[in-house]
Parts: sequence; structure tokens; C-alpha cells
Amino acid sequence: MDMVVTGSVIAAVVLALCVWLYLRFMRSQDDGRDDRFSPERILSSEQVAMLDYLQDTFPGQVVLPNVSLGNMLSVRRAGNKAAAKQRLKEHRVDFVVCAPDGRPTFAFDIEQYHLSNAEAKAQRVKVKNRILKTAGVRFLFLKNGIHRMPSPAEFRAQLNLVELPKPKAAPAPQPDREVVKKELESQMSTLDEHYGNSAYRDSEVLGLSGLMSLEDELAPPKPRGESRRYDGGSFDVRGGR
Repeated sequence: MDMVVTGSVIAAVVLALCVWLYLRFMRSQDDGRDDRFSPERILSSEQVAMLDYLQDTFPGQVVLPNVSLGNMLSVRRAGNKAAAKQRLKEHRVDFVVCAPDGRPTFAFDIEQYHLSNAEAKAQRVKVKNRILKTAGVRFLFLKNGIHRMPSPAEFRAQLNLVELPKPKAAPAPQPDREVVKKELESQMSTLDEHYGNSAYRDSEVLGLSGLMSLEDELAPPKPRGESRRYDGGSFDVRGGR
């Protein structure tokens, strides 16, 4: 009797093992033909509207959403290249505008108001702006709704005033160090003559109010009785990521 029970138990275990092996084999042979998928939202409706707005602002240029700094910048010089590459991966921007050669010229974040960790987020914005500035990419905040933005033509006119120059490749080394030294001294002297009294201000993260202030400074004076303004009032931007 005991042998019959033992044999039944062994048979049940062997059967269960066979079923498990069969199911495992079938799963390994799954070619995915029966899989079905659903689309997920890549952009919010606000981001879609802002993307359309930026494409109107930069007609004929490529505007990309949700881009990591690691995909748009490379390390030109760094004390620790691996650490610099990692810093690039830690930051991203909501939108990037590319020049005809495919290189980024403007980067934008949509303003967001945070009730917590404001200091830490402000520091991240500062680091992000510093990284982009060294690559000659102007970083700006956008209002969180196109109804709060100026017209695309007005916005483009403002942006033309603040586009950053792109870093130039280092000149090829000269065999004679004295020649190089004299050439550098000559270049610095020329720069001092042309730009010694320049009103250029260091790059900062700009909002629309900053753009309009700069445009007012550079615009010719208006006749008495006229004032410069944009419909929609102030476009001051406060916030960060």
C-alpha cells in the first residue's frame, strides 16, 4: 500500500515537472505575434501647443522636445571628462532649437512653480545654464501657456538680441612658442580696443521680461509721447526645474 502511495506521489511530481518544462519551453518560443500595445502620451497638450508655437517662431528650423544635455552637447575640455559626461546626462531641457547645421542654438524650459526643494531646483537651473552657456546655447524660460507669450515674430525679434556666439575651435599649435605668445598678445590688445568699454552682460537664465528690457535698451529712442510696450503686459518668468 505504501509503495502504491509513493508511486502516485512520484508520478504526480514528474507530471508537474513535465508541465512546468513544457510551459517554460512555450514561453521561450513566444515570437510576440499575439502581443498588443497601446500608445502612451509623449507630450502633454501644453507641450504640443508650445512646440507648435516655437516652430512658428523658428520657421524652417528643427525644434525638438525633451532632450537630454548628453544628447546635444559634448565635452570640449574638463578636469574629469567622465564626471563632466555624467553631469550632462543628469540634465535635460523641454525644447531645443537647432541651427541649419543641426547644432543647438536655444534651449527652453517651461516655467514651473515648486513649493518644495526650491533652493535645490534653483541650483540645478544654475548648473544647467552654466553648462549650456559654455557651449554657446542660450537658455531661457517660457511661460506655461502660449496665451501668455508674445507673438512668434515679437519673440523671435527678442531672441535675436540675446543669441550667444558659438565657441571656436582652438587654433593649431605653432612650432615657435614666441610666435604664439606675440600673436596672443596682439589679439588681446585688439579685443581690448574694441570691447574694453562694452556693455555686454554675463549670460544668465532669461525670462521674457529680461528679453524685453534688453530690447528696450538697444532700441532707438522713441519720439516724445510714445511708449514701447507689448500686448499682454509683463512676461516675467520665475521658476525652475
